[in-house]
Amino acid sequence: MSENVKKSVEPDISRRDFLGWFLKGGLLITLGGMIIPALNYLWPVTRQGPVGGMADVGSADDIPVWGGKKVILSGSALLIIRLPNEYRAYSAICTHLGCIVDWDDKTQKIICPCHAGIFDTNGSVVSGPPPRSLPSYSVKVINGRLMVTV
Repeated sequence: MSENVKKSVEPDISRRDFLGWFLKGGLLITLGGMIIPALNYLWPVTRQGPVGGMADVGSADDIPVWGGKKVILSGSALLIIRLPNEYRAYSAICTHLGCIVDWDDKTQKIICPCHAGIFDTNGSVVSGPPPRSLPSYSVKVINGRLMVTV
């Protein structure tokens, strides 16, 4: 009877096997944690602009002259800049590798922080690796609100 009890108490997996599985699992999680962000950087989710009609993106007074504001519209990022006479809206997704661009009010340029791409206030490429201009969108001020046609 003591032999039957001894057999039922013995584990099915040895300590060495458990440690091997534990180390392999940790290595797999570590590699996944390094590879997935790299793939997200190289393969952006949003490559195209928003689709739809006219959308309210905020008050016209929210953006100072020579200032900019980023908004998310229909799942895509837009950059709205205010010039002395008008507002302009561009896709905030760089045409090079899909990084999010920023407005630099000191240089009055649109800058891609990833690879030093620079766009002017017309969305045209000034320097850097971007192959084409930023897509533009129509902006109207209606009752003090910025309306972007997408």
